Amino acid sequence: MNVRGLGNIRLKTKFGLLIGLLVVVSLVANIGWTSMNARAQMENELREKGQVLAQQMDAVWEFMASNQDRLEQISYTSEGVYQGLHCAIVGRSIGALFTSQSTYSTKFVNFNPRNAADEPDDFEAAALTAFNEGSTGEYYEIATVNGEEVFRYVAPMRIEANCLECHGEPAGEIDVTGFPKEGWKLGDVGGAISLLMPLDVYAESERASVVQDVIFFSGMLVVCLLVVYLALTYLVTRPLARIQRGVESIQQGNLDVHFAYSQSSREMNDLMREFNAMAAELSDSYEHLETQVADRTEQLARTNEVLERQRAQLEEVNRRLREDNQYKSDFLAMMSHELRTPLTSIIAFAELLNSESAPANEMEAETRREIEANSRALLLMINDILEMSRLDAGRTEMTVEVIDLGDMAGMVCDVVRPLAQRNGIEFTCTIAPDVPLVRADFEKVRHVVENLCGNAMKFTPAGGSVRLDIECAPEGDEVLIHVTDTGIGIAERDQRRIFERFVQADSSVSRQYSGTGLGLALAKEYVEMHGGSIGVESELGRGSVFTVRLPIRAKEA
Repeated sequence: MNVRGLGNIRLKTKFGLLIGLLVVVSLVANIGWTSMNARAQMENELREKGQVLAQQMDAVWEFMASNQDRLEQISYTSEGVYQGLHCAIVGRSIGALFTSQSTYSTKFVNFNPRNAADEPDDFEAAALTAFNEGSTGEYYEIATVNGEEVFRYVAPMRIEANCLECHGEPAGEIDVTGFPKEGWKLGDVGGAISLLMPLDVYAESERASVVQDVIFFSGMLVVCLLVVYLALTYLVTRPLARIQRGVESIQQGNLDVHFAYSQSSREMNDLMREFNAMAAELSDSYEHLETQVADRTEQLARTNEVLERQRAQLEEVNRRLREDNQYKSDFLAMMSHELRTPLTSIIAFAELLNSESAPANEMEAETRREIEANSRALLLMINDILEMSRLDAGRTEMTVEVIDLGDMAGMVCDVVRPLAQRNGIEFTCTIAPDVPLVRADFEKVRHVVENLCGNAMKFTPAGGSVRLDIECAPEGDEVLIHVTDTGIGIAERDQRRIFERFVQADSSVSRQYSGTGLGLALAKEYVEMHGGSIGVESELGRGSVFTVRLPIRAKEA
């Protein structure tokens, strides 16, 4: 049963189960304890009885030994042959007579006995060994013999002075009974008295005693537990039931609940007093709450009216902002389109002029170059503005396809390398062999890389270098595009702003190098459209490293 299941059981039922468990455990413990005590008592009684019987048999033996000289006077035949009674014969005979007239069994045992009937069994042999070792003065146990439970008791018989005539020294000498002497000394163990007593009577008495004790204990235990159960019912469960009914009444909305003084206990009275205080506090709180709810409802209604007016105003502002933004985008697109046409014509006429006739002098050649270069730079600016206006208007779409970054890098190199040669800049491109095919928008990725390389060329003086490296990220899920230059570098304070629209590094740079400040912002927009990122590491006077992290599989709109 889980904890939730136990929580669904009534308290009175739990008390009943606990009391029942206590009754069972107590009865089992009482039966075990009573049986153990009765067993120990029975064993002690049998041991004491065995001692008495052994002492009696030993007394007979000693009596016969003490009066052996008088018996010997009348125990010889006319031919001088001994045929009287000695202690062994008398003791064995009395033991046999005792055995025949009772349920007890008596036996005299010894190692290498003169009579084969006195040969010890395993239990008796163990007793004799213990006696000879001096480890004990008696030996007993409860055992099963021939399927019957019996008590076995063995007591030692020690050699006394009157025993030496037949069993003393010299060993091997023939005594009056015709047997060789054993060579024993005073105090030696000459044998043992073995008693066997049936336990049927004692066992029945033990069982009767156990049954009586169990009945008495059970009765007393049941009475005590019944009293405890009734006391718990009156003192605990009944008051708790009243409190439960009060809680249910409160749950139903009736807060006018009050408990009178209880006769159960001081603790329950304290609990009921606290409950009454809680109910009164809840009633007061509920009354105040209704007033507060009404006030708050009125305030909320007024607030909602204000919010509704503000929402309407905000919608109007947003509408005007959208119109203004659309107007701006349309204006920029229109102006960019209108400016691109004459600029394209200027670039075409400049290229035609350079191809049809040579400049008359160096000034004319420089003028032609300036016209063509500035026209191309202006066209690039207009294209950036037009593309940014498309992004703002949401008209720019992704064309995701499988592309080879090597092909893209080749096209970029074709555009950038002539510019590098004119400016005296070393340009290199390296593509790692493990760069995979990627799913991306070819033109947008080309635009990003071409813009980064063009910026690097713009801000790198003659004699410097620009390097394009494409490699696979260690994680294997991205491609890294690095554009490294040895140009003027970017101040740390400006590195966080250069990807914003219409922002350049500083005013001095903007005056020296032309540009709108949209190139990097547009590159950032394109990279993030793919789910990638762009960053820069730079140091003034030492150059910059722009890094594009491009996912192998670009996210698709």
